[in-house]
Formats: sequence, structure tokens, C-alpha cells
Amino acid sequence: MPNGEIDQLGDDVRSVARRFATLTAADVVDETLRIRNEAAHLAQQTQRPAQLNDLYLTLAQAVSLLASASIDLGLWRPAQQYARAADEYGILIGHAGVRAYALGLLATEAYWTGRPAEAVKYATGAAELAPTGIARVRALSILARAWSHRGSAEEVRYALDAADDARSDEGNDELHDLIGGEFGYAAPQQMRSASTAWLEVGRTHEAAVAARRALNAFSESTAEPWSTVEAEASVDLATCQLLAEDADAALDTLTALWSMPPGWRRAGLLGRVQRVHDIVSAAQWRPVLAAREIADEAFAFTTTAATPPELPSA
Repeated sequence: MPNGEIDQLGDDVRSVARRFATLTAADVVDETLRIRNEAAHLAQQTQRPAQLNDLYLTLAQAVSLLASASIDLGLWRPAQQYARAADEYGILIGHAGVRAYALGLLATEAYWTGRPAEAVKYATGAAELAPTGIARVRALSILARAWSHRGSAEEVRYALDAADDARSDEGNDELHDLIGGEFGYAAPQQMRSASTAWLEVGRTHEAAVAARRALNAFSESTAEPWSTVEAEASVDLATCQLLAEDADAALDTLTALWSMPPGWRRAGLLGRVQRVHDIVSAAQWRPVLAAREIADEAFAFTTTAATPPELPSA
């Protein structure tokens, strides 16, 4: 079998990873399913070890992206299946970066679906496997989120501090450092993750500081249109402002969010907006005009999200 077709599939999956933030989750699914299916077909046509290794790496990246997109779409069962498949490919080809990414996805799926002990287990495994560099930053940030769902502020701080330290270490992992994109973990993502972890354990001051740092980092760079990370940091900040009983500030923080098209409203963002809606729906906020406006906008935002596509099994 000529290598050209195999190489092209590798280029294609790397392109999706790098463009992930510019695509809707549904578009990611469409592109990546095609790559996954073609790579799986080619893997059945060759017995050459080098070609199989390349195809298995492409398959590992493809199912990783499908798992991440499934999480964004709130499709928890497919997310778990694809992440486990990615981990199996990582074991097959002996790729620590693939495994760290996959276990991080399993941790994310676990804490979003109310299984914090499993989330800590998976995230700890990711941190132990993660190569030096961005892979370790990502794994430790996810570990902080996992610990936050267990209510441990001390473990959250330890993991976030370790993630900060890890960012200064140069890495060479194929996924996290060389391809980047969805496999990377930019500084605003790290700060946004920190704000969410601090909110989960009730540390609103630390959460607001981290959210503002994330938003400032975006303002200093060319952020993609409808950036999920920027939107999530804005909602985290608005949540802190509401908890400080400043509905006017929260309304101002959220104003730009409401025009985001439904196809861009990923599950993590919708969950954060739902929390805002829950806060301002309390009786104490009913006399406050800004709070009522936030409640109405948040309700409309969460109830007009796009319908997720059907996904085949991993």
C-alpha cells in the first residue's frame, strides 16, 4: 500500500485538531468520522508495522477528537466510548501523550456526569502518564477540576500550582506540543479551568481573579469568533459577580454572550449558564431588574441550543 493515502489522513486529522476552535462540534464530528472510517479501512488492508503504527496514531487522534466533540455536545456515552478507544490505541502504540489526553477526557466526562471519584482516578492517571510540557499542564488542570467536584480546595490549589509550574517546562509530545489546537492547552484555557475549579469549591475571589486573567489573555490575542473558552470565562466571572450580589456587573459581563449562535453553545458553556439561571431564579433576585433580565436571557440561551447529531459507536 502506498504511504501517500496514510500520510494524507494524518494531515487531515491534524488539521481538524488545529481548527477545532473554529468549527462547531457538529462540524468536527462530520470531518473526523470520515477520517476515522477511512483510517480503519486502510488498517485492514496492510500488515506493514510502520503503516499500522501511523494508522493507529491517526485513529487515536480521530477518536480523541470525537470524544472531545461528544463532550461538547453533551453526548456522554459516546464520549466515554471514544475516549476509551483512544486509550486503547495509546496502549497499542505505546504513546503516553495519547493516553494522557484520553484519560483526561474520561475524567472530564466523569465529573460532568456526577462521578467525582472516578474523575479523580482518571485525572490522576493522566497526570502520572503525561509527558513534560503542555500534556502535564492539561492533565493537572483537569485534576484540579476533578478534585473540585470532591470539594477539596487544598487539592485544587495543589494541582493548579503544579499546572502553573509545568507550563514553564518545554515539551515535545506529538499531540500536545507539536500539533496543538484541541490537543494543546493555551494559557487562557488553563486560567478558565482554574476559575471553574475555584467556583466549584466556593472560592469566589480566586475564581474571579482567574476568570479575569483568562479574559485579559484573550483581549491581548486574536481570539477565534465565538470562543467557547472566552465565553465560559465570562460566565464564571458573572457568576462570581452575582455571588457578590452585583447583578448590574454580571449583566454587563454577559451581554456579548447572548448572541452566540446555537451551534456554538457547547455543553460546558450551557452548564455554566444554567448555574447562572439557577442563581438569579432565587426569590431574593425577583425585585432586581438586571437579575430578571439575566434570568430571561439565560433561559432562552439554554433552551435554544442546537440538537446534537447521532454518533456511531467507537
